[in-house]
Amino acid sequence: MSILKKFLNYLVTLILSFWQWLLKHLGILSAPKVVLVFDAGDYFVGSYTKVKLKITGSPVLTLDDLYFTIPDGPKAGTISLCQDKEFDPANPDIMLCIGYEPGDYRLQCYNKSTSALMSEEKFSVTTIWTDNKVGASRSFTGIVTGYSAGSAWGGGPAAPQNLNVIPQSGTKRIAVLLVDTSSERYSTTIADVQAIKDKWMNSLINGVTEGGITRSVKQFYREVSYNNIDITADVFGPVQLPADFDTYFNADGTTKGAFNQAAITAGDGLINYNNYEYLLCVSQPVHTTDAGGNIVRAKAAWPYSSIGKWGPYSTSEGDKSFGIMSMPHDWEEADGRKRYQTISHEFGHNLGLLDQYTPSVPGRNLDDWELMDFERNWPYFSVAHRMMLGWLPATNIVQYNFSSMATPVDQSTTLQPIEAAPAAGQASAIEVRIADGWNYYFEYRKGQAAELGDKQLPTDSVVFGTDVVSAPWVPPISRPVILLLNNDADGDGSVLTNGKDYKETDHTDPTFPTDFKVGVSGINGSNASVRVQYGVNSKPDPSIRPWPRPDHQYQSPDIEVRNDRNASNPEWFNVPWVGHDNTVAAQVRNNGSLDAPGVVVHFAVKDYNVGGAPESPLGTVVKDVPAGGAPIEFTTSWNPPAEGHFCIIVRIELYQRPDNPAIVEMTELNNLAQSNYDRFISASASPAERMITYVTVGNPYPVATQVYLIPDQTNPLYRSYAEFMWLWLEPAETRKIKLMFEYDHTNLFKGPLSLGVYESINVIASNNDHKINAEEIQRKYQDVPNKVNLACMIENPHDNPRHSKYVLGGAEVEVVTGKATQFVRFGNDGDTLYGQVLVKATKAPARGKVILELFFADVVKKYVTVKLDDNGQFFFRLDKDVKQILGYFLPDKGYGDCYSDLLKL
Repeated sequence: MSILKKFLNYLVTLILSFWQWLLKHLGILSAPKVVLVFDAGDYFVGSYTKVKLKITGSPVLTLDDLYFTIPDGPKAGTISLCQDKEFDPANPDIMLCIGYEPGDYRLQCYNKSTSALMSEEKFSVTTIWTDNKVGASRSFTGIVTGYSAGSAWGGGPAAPQNLNVIPQSGTKRIAVLLVDTSSERYSTTIADVQAIKDKWMNSLINGVTEGGITRSVKQFYREVSYNNIDITADVFGPVQLPADFDTYFNADGTTKGAFNQAAITAGDGLINYNNYEYLLCVSQPVHTTDAGGNIVRAKAAWPYSSIGKWGPYSTSEGDKSFGIMSMPHDWEEADGRKRYQTISHEFGHNLGLLDQYTPSVPGRNLDDWELMDFERNWPYFSVAHRMMLGWLPATNIVQYNFSSMATPVDQSTTLQPIEAAPAAGQASAIEVRIADGWNYYFEYRKGQAAELGDKQLPTDSVVFGTDVVSAPWVPPISRPVILLLNNDADGDGSVLTNGKDYKETDHTDPTFPTDFKVGVSGINGSNASVRVQYGVNSKPDPSIRPWPRPDHQYQSPDIEVRNDRNASNPEWFNVPWVGHDNTVAAQVRNNGSLDAPGVVVHFAVKDYNVGGAPESPLGTVVKDVPAGGAPIEFTTSWNPPAEGHFCIIVRIELYQRPDNPAIVEMTELNNLAQSNYDRFISASASPAERMITYVTVGNPYPVATQVYLIPDQTNPLYRSYAEFMWLWLEPAETRKIKLMFEYDHTNLFKGPLSLGVYESINVIASNNDHKINAEEIQRKYQDVPNKVNLACMIENPHDNPRHSKYVLGGAEVEVVTGKATQFVRFGNDGDTLYGQVLVKATKAPARGKVILELFFADVVKKYVTVKLDDNGQFFFRLDKDVKQILGYFLPDKGYGDCYSDLLKL
């Protein structure tokens, strides 16, 4: 710059400064002012709120001229400067992410250039939540592991099904927290509290001696898991919740949505949550005096547990998920069931198992044969649950697949007691494949003298038969996962002693009658002989696998959405391209032994959802599916609207042979699949981009009930937001929940950060070890996608108390980050189309491809993919009939995508 230009710039600045001084002095122009505007009231621990900035005065300040701080640090909250599509530069905002410790705090705004305090507003953090219809919001960061959907049907086509669906092994660490409410506190007498702690530790770990036998949950799970898992525990408290009993518990004693976080927060000063995966909340009941002057128990918690791990919950160690249990401290004295029995049942929920007593199926519920039905006599898990938990190897299971047999079977197997540890060369169970996802199991149940469980079976030393339907299920469901086999014609039923048999005759088979018979002999306390007989099956069974596929929890491995974007870049595999042509393909198999001509497949779409959303049809396709299991592809076309995110459903109509309607498929239980998935690029810029989507949740029950959203994520450089964590929904009601995702590596320096089970860091300190740690974490995760799983649990409203919960559904979001890009040129010179894509911030060339959408006069269009050169440019020779062109930049890793303007020729 010349000396003259410098002098002129200085002169202009001097004149402007003088006029600003003069106008202020005359009271015509006011000084810059910033007002922080956000909702009055208390904020729930771990929630979030947008803070609007009202900026007035001169010189006019922008967001870049300001910085924000919370003097009390991350316990009070943190600030995100990321911006989303709702951001208005004329009315800017920041995000206040509420911290983990209740209290009164201040949010401050300073002028960067002068360090002057521009504004200060107070806010309060609490664990009291009084809205029973709508839950609190949640923001979270770190690596948070939540509910796992398991694997579709377990095992595989050649392996036993239901294997390793929710595998559990290793040491399970439980924190036991005594917690009370303002309605009634725990005793202040140390001896009284210690007696309560001792009761719970004895039931869990140390053992309770009764009749010369020492019993504990720890020993029970060692035995039932064949030493695959162990349990440790520590007791903490009592801690006090600030509000009354009714604030945290429903009238039936089940917990309200805010209770878990409130209890976790209350125990945060005592418990290092890095050391535990599970939390058992032991609460103080509320007593009153009756008309006769007697003290009576008026209110108490009812045993209630999370299915798997729920969360994330805000702690001083970062955001974490836990398996949660809630029980009153006097459960045994008040109800009569032993603590160790009920804890064993509730902990089964934490491992991922559902109740088996509901829905009720007369004569077929498991009752005292299964811990997840009724724990009063402390039975072990039945064989299907042992398989799902990964405790029984495939080598110890004898398989029969009657859905595709070519020759009759007449074979005997010697079963050892299921209570005995699986041994090489020994059979522990028999699986009879009725159809994919539907199996019968036979096990020999014999209580062992040296073990705790199965000592009070309804009948000891018997072969026991169950009917098992594999996950996933769509609530409301008509049956539990595991049922007793139907009672057969001669009344032998599902519990077989020597000389008894279970028999079915299939009169609908084309070669009927086809007999299935399981006979039992040789029961001697050490083993049992089981003879399996079956004729040749000749039925069709068109089927499709439900979610999950191995790498995506809420996608069917048999559904694929294809388009030009994922054809050009496999990172977008199976992701719909909104506003463009897509093909939906479904792989349908017939694992039966009879051909299935004329199979009808319906395609549908619904809002991106976690269950209960209405569907819209996409099309119906009819094809022949030969027997033998080789897949036949069914396809339909779909052009999703430019705004929205979706779930694809494929449903096989109940199959009957067109030439003989009496021939019906094996089962409808394997006729439904869906894929629910979305992918975003959170463009990195200054500030970074926050992405917004919505997920739909609905109530399929005819009465009102409560649903819980359980999100998690895999990358600590991201922050995720959920508008509500629980909702009360009326019959058939649906709600949309806003979800937001942002890439922000400064999360590493804002507060405690969980890196998974038993590990968290806090790098806000200035020492070099923390700085190195943060740099290593950023290098490790900056190019790794963030997978956010969104499971939804729904309470069975017909269960009283509402102890039963089911997986309503789930969705998955994959978020990657990349430098924000833009088309800086997109035009034509005659029949030559040209364009250039640059990084917004640096103007450096972008790396990737451009997909050109070419529109012709007769409404025909086609897609062409061209690669950018080293300067971020491309050139393409146009057909003379092209009338309009839209460019889409499909980025390489590390870049964000973008669209061009529509070019009209």
